[in-house]
Amino acid sequence: MKRLKRKQFFTYVLLAFLVASGMAIYVFIQGRDEPGPEQTLQSYFNSLKEMKFDRLYDLMTPESLEQSGMSREQFVDKYQSIFSGMGVTGVKVTQGPAFQSEEDHHYSMDYTATWHTPIGDVDGDYHMKLVQVEQDHDKVWAIEWHPSLILPEMSAGDKVRVRVLTPQRGEITDRDGNPLATRGTAYEWGITPSELGDHPDQTISSIAAYFKLPVEYIQKKLAQKWVKPDYFVPMANVPNTDLSQKLPGVSVRPKEVRYYPLGQAAAHLTGYVRQVTQEDLQNDKDGYYAAGDWIGKAGLEQSLEKQLRGRKGGLIEITDAKGNRKRIVAQKPAVNGENIRLTVASALQQDLYRTLSGDTGAAVLMNPKHGDLLALVSTPSYDPNQMVTGLSQQEWDAYSKDPELPFFNRFAARYAPGSVFKAVTAAAGLTEGITKADKTRRIDGLHWKKDAGWGGYYVTRVKDVSSVNMVDALVYSDNIYFSQEALEMGSGKFIEGISKFGFGENWGLDMINLKPSQYANASHRDLASEVLLADTSYGQGEMLLSPIHVAVAFTPFAQQGKLVPPILFLQQEDQKSPQAIQIITPQVAGTVKDALTQVVSRSGGTAHALSSAELKLAAKTGTAELKAKKGEQGEENGFVVAFDAEQSSFLISALIENVHARGGSHYVVNKLKPFLNTLNLQTK
Repeated sequence: MKRLKRKQFFTYVLLAFLVASGMAIYVFIQGRDEPGPEQTLQSYFNSLKEMKFDRLYDLMTPESLEQSGMSREQFVDKYQSIFSGMGVTGVKVTQGPAFQSEEDHHYSMDYTATWHTPIGDVDGDYHMKLVQVEQDHDKVWAIEWHPSLILPEMSAGDKVRVRVLTPQRGEITDRDGNPLATRGTAYEWGITPSELGDHPDQTISSIAAYFKLPVEYIQKKLAQKWVKPDYFVPMANVPNTDLSQKLPGVSVRPKEVRYYPLGQAAAHLTGYVRQVTQEDLQNDKDGYYAAGDWIGKAGLEQSLEKQLRGRKGGLIEITDAKGNRKRIVAQKPAVNGENIRLTVASALQQDLYRTLSGDTGAAVLMNPKHGDLLALVSTPSYDPNQMVTGLSQQEWDAYSKDPELPFFNRFAARYAPGSVFKAVTAAAGLTEGITKADKTRRIDGLHWKKDAGWGGYYVTRVKDVSSVNMVDALVYSDNIYFSQEALEMGSGKFIEGISKFGFGENWGLDMINLKPSQYANASHRDLASEVLLADTSYGQGEMLLSPIHVAVAFTPFAQQGKLVPPILFLQQEDQKSPQAIQIITPQVAGTVKDALTQVVSRSGGTAHALSSAELKLAAKTGTAELKAKKGEQGEENGFVVAFDAEQSSFLISALIENVHARGGSHYVVNKLKPFLNTLNLQTK
């Protein structure tokens, strides 16, 4: 009996164990068949972080979605438009404590979310409700959707509005604060479609005929997606608000534009702005620009674009159905562009431009004492204001087909300087002790070559003077004299002497695309060829200098041997100006300067026409020949450099292209003479 009872006891225990185990298995299976709210929450937060809005839709209760009136497509579009409008780049979510209501099928949670946007972080405290719903004969947890799940303050009918706060573009001014690039007003005519009358097609034809535009041009403008009947649709610019004929639907409105008060006179310096193109947007690595933005397209407007444009700001706000603001959720103020102040003087810039007008060339006016660039002129030019407001096809063709290349910036371009360089060769020879002011060379005829090894090559000069010293050679611009001096120096000493005058430098003027000058191509920098050395001595061969460098190279003769770097931007108080460098002795500088004054004062001097100026001037002229080989007649460029020999108040370098048969460099002298007379009066 006892043994039987013991067996029964173990049987009951085993049955109890099996029943308990079965219940545990049942509960476990039931737990897997009916997911808890945690899985829904995790899926929701992951979808938010990944911005997978179609997955969010599947997590919402059908009833809440039905109340919202949104289809799946509308739901996804709403989230995408808000998130993309805010520029959301990332989402951070922090879950709060979760709690279950007294009824088993209700569940809620508080959490915080942060949307990272370019305008700033958008933070919010959220409250979410979940309920159990039937889905495919199973019970699942779903979220009750409400607009406050996008932003906590949102209600039904609310919208999220994102506005870009555009900075004011910085101004470019001259040394006295006078504007070179600033805000201005232009006028554009446009059409309001609702005012075209009962026969709009006929009216459009009349408008097209009046403005001499194709009907298709106007129709295309009116067919743009954003156009509504009562909207003003811009068509083209007009000089002012006056129309000679009243046209139905047509009106003229002012608009703010970039304005260049000096127009053509400073176009190559300031450049201009244009609205961004598709290519600009594709090349915008920072994603700064949007359609309709303005961007610098030439000159300082282009090279200083980042400083001038400033930094955009933005505003994210919630509005009600009527567009009234309910709350600002993020705000970032715009930072206006930097104002750029140049060393240029507007009056001198305009006067010098008028002086060169009608010719193809460039001129640089600077103060040799401290390097300020007072005027930078390139001719022919273009009107930057037209580039802003828009060119007609006829106007564009006139510019683009002009053989004189009006868009080409000549004051920063490189040219063979010709005989103006002889002053530098003289300084190098004096420094090496080879050249002396009274050193005389016997030269016969207008042609010379060192020996038979030169073959058919020879050096020419324009004045047959048998006995020539250094001063005579500068006064009469004698190529043969300086060729012989350079050969006597040898290439090593010659290169050492001239290199001090700024070769290989652009003095930080990248923003005007100033390239360093060269005395020879890279493969000939040793000037091993005697012929090339001879040609280089009088500014030909492979030598290339910009008009800016020519001016700088003459500053040692005006400043007792100190080379003064050019300055285009007025320095701030906490900035240091570039330092002048003593490159030759005051004695050498004085010897060359005295000779340059005789280029003006002596009756046979190539710049004698300037002797009538009120101030005592020192000058050098040069005519660079551009031809394929010796004996041919090619084009000629004329150079003139002149400076105030007493007060060092100014130094000018000027170039005019194609002066052959017009007097060579003498043409440039005569062209500059009226300006220099006026300049003398201004600098007293």
